[in-house]
Amino acid sequence: MDDQTSILKDQLYAACLDACSDNPDKLFSQEDLMALDVVPPKDVKKLLQIVQILTRERLFAPVHFHSGLAWRVRPESEAAKYKSLTSEDQVLVYELIDAAGSEGAWQQEIKNRLNLQENAMRKALRELEAKRFIRQFTTVENTSKKMWIKFSLQPSARATGGPWYTDQYLDEAFIDMLQTVVVRIIKDRGSYRSTSERHTRSVSPVLPKKGVIRGGLSEAAMKSKKRTADAMSKDDTAPTTAPASRVRNAVRLPLPAGYTGYPTAEDITTEIVQKKIAKGQPLRTEHVQELIDILVWENRVEAVKMGDRVGYRAVRISKQNPDMVKLDSEDFWEPRTNGLTTVPCGKCPVFELCEEGGPVWAGGCEYFDKWLS
Repeated sequence: MDDQTSILKDQLYAACLDACSDNPDKLFSQEDLMALDVVPPKDVKKLLQIVQILTRERLFAPVHFHSGLAWRVRPESEAAKYKSLTSEDQVLVYELIDAAGSEGAWQQEIKNRLNLQENAMRKALRELEAKRFIRQFTTVENTSKKMWIKFSLQPSARATGGPWYTDQYLDEAFIDMLQTVVVRIIKDRGSYRSTSERHTRSVSPVLPKKGVIRGGLSEAAMKSKKRTADAMSKDDTAPTTAPASRVRNAVRLPLPAGYTGYPTAEDITTEIVQKKIAKGQPLRTEHVQELIDILVWENRVEAVKMGDRVGYRAVRISKQNPDMVKLDSEDFWEPRTNGLTTVPCGKCPVFELCEEGGPVWAGGCEYFDKWLS
């Protein structure tokens, strides 16, 4: 290798390191390498020579795609490990495990792909493990599989199950707790909690039962006769009492149309991390998004478009199952129906007996007080 080729090799490797500083797994195609303006334009032969040298020195790792060949840059410290390997079997096994990345390589797959004898493969794995180049782990998909990964890497979330698995078992209690927290955050930030005062409706006097009055006039009938001026003046001087007021139970109300402050997955993740609810688990936005997707599928929350963002709000309990909560509960939201279907008369079991002066009538109905309040 002449001096010019050596200089171009070092310059090309340095340019690739700068280009992939933000993304260590970035792949470089032939066009990408030419675009770095290190190799003379249109000198593909020189570029191929330099890439071959970098590949032999383990500074470039070739990656095959359906669209062609690309290369991944390998740090010098990682390339130096290949020089310390003492046998070809160690090089082949370590190269295959290195290419597998955070997904790891299955021991049986290593044997089949390299076509090695069982004893030779086990010996290579033991030697690499003794040098702390690789280590063994198990996946949640199949705990009996022997998987190998580079010692400096952590298994991917697909292999370990992410924060939802503890000691290879699905942590259902942790998932249920986080789902409850997510729903509470969405409900608090995506609805309005109303605690306004309401006046109780005055109770109407009990009218006589329907029918013909026989004999003397009843007390109700006497009251229904016209009064004299003296009687009216006495009534006017009687003290009047204002209707009693009481504080209505807190109720969750939907926010107006066009509201753009609904919490996003990023907002929910930030709040969970700040409150340190995740038990030290590395909870990220994609993990919270998985919980939100389940809640959307269960019809407990719904997505709301806010320009180029997506927020979430809680679905009304009445839309899920009206029997889950009482009418005066904080979590009960009025269903999307009209007054004729929500008034107590619409589902009254004694509707046929309800009439003015009858045993059941609207003026003395206790369900109207609860409904109107």
